[in-house]
Amino acid sequence: MKLSNYRTLISHLPVKEQSFTTKKSTWLKAENDYSWLKELNKTLFDKYGQLTLNRQDVFNSKTIEEIIIKTIYWGYPRGKRGNHFRNILNSFDVLVLHCSQLKDSETITSAEYFKLMNDFKKIEGLGLSTYTKILYFMDIKIDYNPCLILDQRIINVIQTNHYPCFKYLSINNYNKEKKYPEYLALMNHLSQELQTKPENLEQFLFLFNNLKSLKSPSIFS
Repeated sequence: MKLSNYRTLISHLPVKEQSFTTKKSTWLKAENDYSWLKELNKTLFDKYGQLTLNRQDVFNSKTIEEIIIKTIYWGYPRGKRGNHFRNILNSFDVLVLHCSQLKDSETITSAEYFKLMNDFKKIEGLGLSTYTKILYFMDIKIDYNPCLILDQRIINVIQTNHYPCFKYLSINNYNKEKKYPEYLALMNHLSQELQTKPENLEQFLFLFNNLKSLKSPSIFS
């Protein structure tokens, strides 16, 4: 299949409006150990038992701490698996420090990303899916390519080989972190060809992950 077949759809996706709803009860256990989180949740949830966040709401965060927490609430509305969230909170100051050092950079190099990747690996519970969301919402660039979300759902689409343009990326669960800069460069290149934004292409891959060409050959031919 060709991405160009969906050019109009991709360019008109309401990216910033993509939203998810999370319940306050999902995060109550963590509040017991982190008073600052309890105070932040009071602000975010106000008097309501749930919170609906779209992408723009996360971008509108006032502090790095708020960006990170909103990113997790948006990306994992039912909560992260196991103790991943609590483990991230245990190293939250370290995560905030790394993010603070990135915020004023026009771009970072691939080499700087690889160092950052190794630093992120030391934070238990923080995987590629989570930290690419954080980098995206912080407007970070790697080699001048805008950071995008890269999670398992998108990786699965790329691995299907439905879109020949991703063939040479050769991404898998063993090299996905190291391939991230290549993924960004390719997505930026493809979005330019489609005359759209990289985040539109990322959302398209996430939402439309089960397309099959109408021109697929018959198994009897």
